[in-house]
Amino acid sequence: MSPAPPDFGGHLDDVLSAYLDDELAPAARREADAHLAGCADCRADLHEIGSARHAVRILPVRTTFRPLVDPDWEPASAAAHRRRARAAWALAAAVAAAVAMVLPQDPEVAPSLPSMAGSHAARASITGDPLSQLAPIAVPVRFGP
Repeated sequence: MSPAPPDFGGHLDDVLSAYLDDELAPAARREADAHLAGCADCRADLHEIGSARHAVRILPVRTTFRPLVDPDWEPASAAAHRRRARAAWALAAAVAAAVAMVLPQDPEVAPSLPSMAGSHAARASITGDPLSQLAPIAVPVRFGP
């Protein structure tokens, strides 16, 4: 036993798309055909939907993007904004270069490493000084007898 055809109510409305795509069951298709035969509004809607589908389907397929306007054309306000932005970046780069020139190239380490190593070596013993708990910086090494 086949299912009963759907009740479309007053008009076909949402069923028209399925009708055009031939997606309705045979019983539903017969009921839609009978409704379309007697309803001028639904026939007009069907014609509009079919025309819109046809118009969309005949549109050319674009494989690459091509701007609709000339890319060299831009409004005066956009050109002025670009000029101001470039000027701001140029100013920032100039300030950064000036700061880099003013800063010392070789900063001094305080205290200097050689003087710190010398004072440490003077206080350290070969085995390590247990009172000050300083480790020796270098252990004397002898080669030979």
